[in-house]
Amino acid sequence: MKQLIIAILLILVFGLDALNLQEAKDIALNSNPDLLAAQEANKASKNSLWEAYLSIIPTASLSGGYTRYDEEQIFQNTTNKYDVFYNYQFVVNQPIFNGGKVWLGAAMAKDTNKISNESYLSTRLKTISSLEQKYYAVLKNQALLEIAQKNLQTSKTNTEIAKVKFEAGSLSKAGYLQLQAEQANKEVSLIQMEMLYQTSLLDLTNFLGIDKIDKLEEISRTDFQAELENLKKIDTIRIEHIVDEIMNIGLNQNPTMRISRLSMQTSDKLLWMAGGNFLPSINLQYSKSWMKYDFENEYDDNVGQLGLNVSIPIFPLIDNGLEVAKARHNLKQAKYNLDSAENGIELAIKSSVLNMVSTAKTIHSSQLSLEYSYETYEQMKERFANGQITANEFLSSEIMYTSAQNQVAISFYDYLSAKSSLLQLMGTEDVEQLNKIIK
Repeated sequence: MKQLIIAILLILVFGLDALNLQEAKDIALNSNPDLLAAQEANKASKNSLWEAYLSIIPTASLSGGYTRYDEEQIFQNTTNKYDVFYNYQFVVNQPIFNGGKVWLGAAMAKDTNKISNESYLSTRLKTISSLEQKYYAVLKNQALLEIAQKNLQTSKTNTEIAKVKFEAGSLSKAGYLQLQAEQANKEVSLIQMEMLYQTSLLDLTNFLGIDKIDKLEEISRTDFQAELENLKKIDTIRIEHIVDEIMNIGLNQNPTMRISRLSMQTSDKLLWMAGGNFLPSINLQYSKSWMKYDFENEYDDNVGQLGLNVSIPIFPLIDNGLEVAKARHNLKQAKYNLDSAENGIELAIKSSVLNMVSTAKTIHSSQLSLEYSYETYEQMKERFANGQITANEFLSSEIMYTSAQNQVAISFYDYLSAKSSLLQLMGTEDVEQLNKIIK
């Protein structure tokens, strides 16, 4: 923790040359306002749980009184006079049976605390996923920016060659203008990518709550090579098995699912509590009092009283009946909400798995496309230099090569984003749990 605080202070004061993903996670998990708010709500829920448990044990109170009279009073037709009266009372109450409200209330408080825990976990997973998405977006835009810079430089070189050819008469003016127009388009693309990169970097900086990030540490593609090789080969049957495995985990671990189940349990307890309004209430009470007049030397030690209080609801019962009906409707609503949450999680997991697999396959295809388009571009560039093809044919190969470069960069970070979203749906931040399934 101390090292993390020092790291944050260094970032705030001096900035950071290269921020890696784990460092970014540590900062987000210790500074994100939504997560900190959820953490405080969780602590408050724990206090409420203890409060509910303490309501089961007896309550005790000690009260006292001091009375001074303006005129002296005669004590019960005696010669004793007094103008000050003291009294104290000690009372202990123990609920025996209140229609199950005390025990059900404690059980509901326990459910509420569990819901708070799951809500905190949900916020934590959302924070991690959001951080990863923003981190990957910066790296993706950075890669696209570097490609745009290289392509512009290449385009300038090609335009200079075209100028020489045009002046020598070996290239038409239309061909020369095409290359000039392509260079202008590359300049526009570079400006757009610079803006997109700076915007994504600002978004990440703002999310982390720090002043400046000079550079992000790259994600090594070799670390994902094994799983990508495996995913590009899997068939439909294997995809279904992966979906089933992840579905079992997600339906059990996903915080939204757990909250929905706990909410249904709470609604069921509320129904029982509403039914308890028709039952009698029984409370045990013990009291003892002491009193003294100012002419007395000692307090009168009265005999303690032990009483059993019984209360039976008689009228109006219609309010209790309406409360039971309301509780039944709330329970049905909770069941429908659970079904809806389950359907939503199932659909989201299926979509995320398919998205992850498709992006993994896209990475392989885009790499092949890059290799082929590069060879084509190099051949077309040589042929263009020798005057064997038109400028339009050369530009077509250049556009195809640029598109392949962009697709390689985009597909890799889209794959990482897909994994991040899937982990959030699974209800875990342990990436190895997912890797064991897909490898």
